[in-house]
Amino acid sequence: MALRFPGPAPWLVAALALFVACASQDVAKQTQRRSETRIRWEVEISDVQEIGPYRTATLTGKKGSWRLYFPRVGACESMVQPGATSVYRFDGPFGVLRAEQGPNCSPVGVGSLPAWRDEQPRRRSQFLMPREQARFRVIHRSESFLLIRGAFPLALEIRWPEPMDSVAVLPATPACLAQLDRTKATLEFRATGPDVFILESEAGPCPIVGLALPLEL
Repeated sequence: MALRFPGPAPWLVAALALFVACASQDVAKQTQRRSETRIRWEVEISDVQEIGPYRTATLTGKKGSWRLYFPRVGACESMVQPGATSVYRFDGPFGVLRAEQGPNCSPVGVGSLPAWRDEQPRRRSQFLMPREQARFRVIHRSESFLLIRGAFPLALEIRWPEPMDSVAVLPATPACLAQLDRTKATLEFRATGPDVFILESEAGPCPIVGLALPLEL
């Protein structure tokens, strides 16, 4: 006689149904946010700074603000100016500034890492703080910022396009200056809060405030 196994308990079926419904709602909300972000919108450019080969600026429009990194050459050199207005569309990895005439300007990095992180689907539980080894070298130093280039495997947590060869922007704090003589450090990812990536050192936590694709110095 064949054995009969009992079906799942009614409470388990209800719990699974609730989980699927909540997950579907989260996916729908994320899809809607990304769709809204990709809509063409007018922006004003402010808080322009130069960091090595990059020009960083805040783009503000009706959908909010993004801090992005641009190359200091070509169309971006003339378009990314304080007080300038332009049209921004989220095409490609980091969007594009569109000019009425002439070539467009494509950003090469993001300074608004918390906003970027929160727009991406989660790879791991938000209650975990994954850690990996980052390997890098210092390529630029100023009074306010450091640029390090290398492999940052945890950048996959925010769907970064080039985790194994990117430039990280660090503030010139004592904890970050302690990284100058190092070629590797423990990198921590945080799923919530203002700091997305933290490099650990004996002097304390050093936050990564931006990520960019490499440019020639």
